[in-house]
Amino acid sequence: MKVLIVTDFFGNDLTYIENELAKQYVKFGLEVFVICSLTDNPFDFFNDTYHSHKKKSVQISNGIKVYRLPYKINIKKRIKKFKGVYEILTLEKPDVIFFNSIQPDIKEAVKYKNETGCDIILYSETDYSNSANNWVSLNVLHKIIWKTIFHKYKKHISKIFFATPASSDFLKNVYNISHNETELLPLGCDYELSENVRNTFDRVAFRKKMGINNSDHVLITGGKLNPKKKTEIVIEAVNMLKKSDLHLIIFGTPDNGFEEYYEHLKKIGQNVNIHFTGWLSPDSFYEYMAISDIAVFPSSQSVLWQQAIGMHLPLIAGDSGWQDMSYLNFYDNIIKIEKENITPIKFADAVNQLISSPEDLIKMKKGAAKAAKEHLNYTILAKKTLEGSDHNFSK
Repeated sequence: MKVLIVTDFFGNDLTYIENELAKQYVKFGLEVFVICSLTDNPFDFFNDTYHSHKKKSVQISNGIKVYRLPYKINIKKRIKKFKGVYEILTLEKPDVIFFNSIQPDIKEAVKYKNETGCDIILYSETDYSNSANNWVSLNVLHKIIWKTIFHKYKKHISKIFFATPASSDFLKNVYNISHNETELLPLGCDYELSENVRNTFDRVAFRKKMGINNSDHVLITGGKLNPKKKTEIVIEAVNMLKKSDLHLIIFGTPDNGFEEYYEHLKKIGQNVNIHFTGWLSPDSFYEYMAISDIAVFPSSQSVLWQQAIGMHLPLIAGDSGWQDMSYLNFYDNIIKIEKENITPIKFADAVNQLISSPEDLIKMKKGAAKAAKEHLNYTILAKKTLEGSDHNFSK
């Protein structure tokens, strides 16, 4: 069985859903291909920096064959179509084609499906928090262009998955796709990797190296640091609590153009118990999660939520609008902070309440462990995308 993933961006060794699904498909013994843009650096991609001078390439990475293609169409970096997709389809002959978002290249996939009977899967992370931020984007790009493309080829799509309830609502409200036509496929965690790190990593020694006692409580937060994440709130909450046995780890570097914001975070975070790590490799990221007790994210939805749950961490997170994480609260493993309460004092209260009650902390950790194993394990999620396929797939 062969699976092709079509996505605008694919960075080797990252933890986005395309990477994780591809990795699982390889583990299943499937042949996996990816079609993506020439850009392989996440910072370039998110800052709309495309290296048009680069040439088409074919790479093998971790058993995944990656086709990096130039754009045939690129209108204002919003409407993009790859060059040579149909030729790759006829060469590689995939049985399943997984599209991350509605793309003009669905046309080539439908043409190929009519010839071979392959399955086409559509996945959407789009919601009001990350898209349709102005009138033109909502009413022209989404309600006219992408909606027209979708409905033209809808009957050829085997499954439609959404990442969050907010993205399901977006599909319904903007594209007129009813809830019963779609299915939740949340961002998940590499459960096998998480378990391996948790069971083998020397938590006590690493803490000691950082000057953290084994009995201390450790919070962790971070990512691409920009004002949307409101990281200053968790810093101020820790400063407010003034507990010598409470530490905060902040990983990541400033997002492009927000260097001053990062300097502000470091200025207000001069507390000896606040640790800035800089950007972390995936391996280091899991190590810092392994020495932590609670993950705290004041704002801005992120796959880091799921990865923290995968490391059995209770999650305290803020819903700043269209970012309700309740769908991940399978076993009371999340404390949700409403938009109007995203303030230092509310986060300080939530942290203090949890660390003051060892029984509640243990209960939430057990809930996170169960949620990760049963609902966020990418092995389970990858199998879910292939269930019901007309092609041979051994579970």
